[in-house]
Amino acid sequence: MRQAGAARAAILVLLAGGMAPLATPASADTAPAPAAGLLRVDGASSTCSDGTAGVDHGVFCTISAAAAVVEPGQTVVVEPGIYNEAVHITRSGTDAAPITFRADHVWSRGVRVGAVSATLRTPAFELTGVQHVTVQGFDVQGGSYAPSLLVTDSSDVVVQQGSVQGSVRQPGVRVTGSSARVSIRRVEIVGGAPAVQIDGGAAATTVSGNSIWGDGTPYTTLRATDAPGTVVTGNTVLALCSAGVVLDGASPNAVVENNIIETAGGSPDKPTGCTKATAAPAVTVSAGSATGTTVDYNLADPTSGLPLYDWSGTAYDGPAALLAATGQGRHDLAADPKLYGSASGEWFGILSGSPAEDSANADAPGALDTDFLGRPRLDDPAVANTGAGAHTFADRGATELQDSVSSGNTTVDPAPGGGPLDVVVTATPGRHTWTSAGPDDREFVLTFDGDPYPVTITGGKVTHTFRRAGRHSIGVFVTADGYHASTGSRWSMTTMVGAAYTPVTPVRLLDTRSGVGVKGTAPVAPGADVVLPLPAIDGVPIADVSALVANVTVTEPTAAGYLTVYPDNSGLPTASNLNFTAGKTVPNLVTVPAGTAGLRLHNGSPGTVHVLLDLAGYYSNRGSGFAPLTPVRVLDTRSGLGTSAARPVAAGGDLRLDLSGRIPAGATAVVLNTTVTGPTAPGYLSVFPAGAPRPTASNLNFTAGQTVPNLVIAPVVNGRVDLHNGSAGTTHVIADLAGYFGDAASGADQVFVPRGPERLVDTRTGQGDPNRKPGLAVAAFGTYGSVVGAFDYDFAGAPLPASLVVNVTVTQTSGTGFLTAYPNTAGRPTASNLNFTAGQTVANLVTVPVKSSGASFYNGSPGSLQLIVDQEGYYIERSA
Repeated sequence: MRQAGAARAAILVLLAGGMAPLATPASADTAPAPAAGLLRVDGASSTCSDGTAGVDHGVFCTISAAAAVVEPGQTVVVEPGIYNEAVHITRSGTDAAPITFRADHVWSRGVRVGAVSATLRTPAFELTGVQHVTVQGFDVQGGSYAPSLLVTDSSDVVVQQGSVQGSVRQPGVRVTGSSARVSIRRVEIVGGAPAVQIDGGAAATTVSGNSIWGDGTPYTTLRATDAPGTVVTGNTVLALCSAGVVLDGASPNAVVENNIIETAGGSPDKPTGCTKATAAPAVTVSAGSATGTTVDYNLADPTSGLPLYDWSGTAYDGPAALLAATGQGRHDLAADPKLYGSASGEWFGILSGSPAEDSANADAPGALDTDFLGRPRLDDPAVANTGAGAHTFADRGATELQDSVSSGNTTVDPAPGGGPLDVVVTATPGRHTWTSAGPDDREFVLTFDGDPYPVTITGGKVTHTFRRAGRHSIGVFVTADGYHASTGSRWSMTTMVGAAYTPVTPVRLLDTRSGVGVKGTAPVAPGADVVLPLPAIDGVPIADVSALVANVTVTEPTAAGYLTVYPDNSGLPTASNLNFTAGKTVPNLVTVPAGTAGLRLHNGSPGTVHVLLDLAGYYSNRGSGFAPLTPVRVLDTRSGLGTSAARPVAAGGDLRLDLSGRIPAGATAVVLNTTVTGPTAPGYLSVFPAGAPRPTASNLNFTAGQTVPNLVIAPVVNGRVDLHNGSAGTTHVIADLAGYFGDAASGADQVFVPRGPERLVDTRTGQGDPNRKPGLAVAAFGTYGSVVGAFDYDFAGAPLPASLVVNVTVTQTSGTGFLTAYPNTAGRPTASNLNFTAGQTVANLVTVPVKSSGASFYNGSPGSLQLIVDQEGYYIERSA
């Protein structure tokens, strides 16, 4: 006979009296609502939409669609992929509520926008007439007909990180019209005619911390024309025998500081002289731009063989000549900057011994605290500091020479004050051996399993809520190059979270007799499944429910068999939840992991059967924790324990059980192993909060003369519960207190991890003990010991089970008695978990503390028995 094997929680509510009303589960959206202030773009998503669904769920297919509806204070997060579109931004933020467009990055994947595999006749990114907008981290690919990134008539705009690819005909970045206070920083700008162009009318444009490549043709690398207040600070400008930085027309009050300007030919790490007639100076300042302009702390390579400066139409070979004639370039240097190419060849840094080291003006207008790659300014102890400002050790150019530094580390812990599925990840940037001017801004990209989108932080803490209990992994990627080639360090972390329990007023979700939960009233066919859709439970979307607790009853079976309840998205397990014989009505408690949309109930018999399911509770991120107790008898009407006298409960009578002296004030419910014995008439027993209206459902049913045990979770009022004898005769009642649910202050700090059903022991087959002969029964008054549950322990810091939840079945009993489960490390309690008579098969749910030591099972009868133990999950301790 196949034994019951999937009753996994701690409450059984049997039907008695009238039928429970039909429940209508709450509906749930097919996708989560967007986080406040966030719109998401994911062109690879099968559920993305550029219509109202995109607004509702925050998942757009194109950047343009999100740009058309974004509001002040919102961030448009764009997931990795190729977006062959021209993005035109026309909506503004405010000073207090800017708009941000941010590209998400994961290992080896970025966000590429524009003419990647298509032809564009307009800019790939265009901002027109906007204020307070930031564009961050995009790889922008322009075409031959328009600038790659165009800013027109806009103010307080920031373009940072990522890259911009120009063409031989059009600028990479162009700032024009009446634009003001536009900042271009930490961007790799490659090619273009010129790479950066600032037009007349644009004021106070800042270009800082960028790697700017010219294309070697007769074009300027950076040109500002009639653009007052232009700031060019801390860039590495690779002009390649073309003009470096040009202030043309009337562009007064400009600043050109801390730049490395390589105007030589060849490769930047192997500079050669220039033979082209188009070779030009590193810095050119027109007569109309000279007023109020500062040129200082730059490093220009004289290898080109041509003058390094043109000031008001006069050429100067080097800094000394410029200083003598104009007073400019006092701290400029003419030397080989000693550049080296990155592994990807996409950017150039400086080698140790470069004259750029520790020699910049840290207080120059537009100077950044971190370099092109997000790394801090560092003081090389072997180099004299010749710079100026608050940190005299900042390096010239876009990159900062680094010491040996670790990638940092991350930890994952329970979130203090949060729900049981909440964790906090703490990211600590790598430590530098050299003195640092500030934090390391390299980013930690965190990917949480079950969540398609990463979380990016530069350090500190981030809280994440897993949707369900169990083992989870967190991937970590720390960029080493600001995503310019996706190099960096990767590792992963593993954590385990459990869920809290919430009881509900028992509600019927399925009754095949009356068509509740299904169409029609036909019984379940032999070997068939009935599917029960459950979009939400108690207002919680099914995706956020870890496990369901329900009473399942079979009735009117035409043949012997079993019933199995399992998630809709999994295969049929080998264990069962209850066994039945023809014509018998059999209930049992089920705790089953929630499926993606509901449950399946399998009729494992050659006959038909009707099935009922009453929801009793669920595990999720809300509810109460569990505290196990050494089972102790708290009620026995036969002896008068827990009552005023030794007498049975009267027909239709009530009995109040006061547990206030045994459980803390913060307890919300108690776990009682409850048994009726010696009933004189058939009926039922209900356990409910003291003083509350008597429920229509019951906790166990019995017939005259029958002894029936069952585990009950009963909410308490001031530590008290009421018991009702729903029969026309008297009955004795026994109750053993096995634990309680409550708040953290009550000590109820254990949370549930569903796992199973998984058979641990079957003495009929020898399963569970390879040294035990198959079929060898547990002897009279004997013990089967050292049952260790199945759990995840193969990762650092894995929590060991604090308590096991197992369905225990005795069969082939040759005597009348009881079974007691208890921890290996504790003495056997006087309480029992189930009672049986000779020849009877009895199952009951048991929660037993183990503390990783395992559990023992004592046969308290004068006859032998066969033992089956099926694990349904386990509790772990939550320390925060």
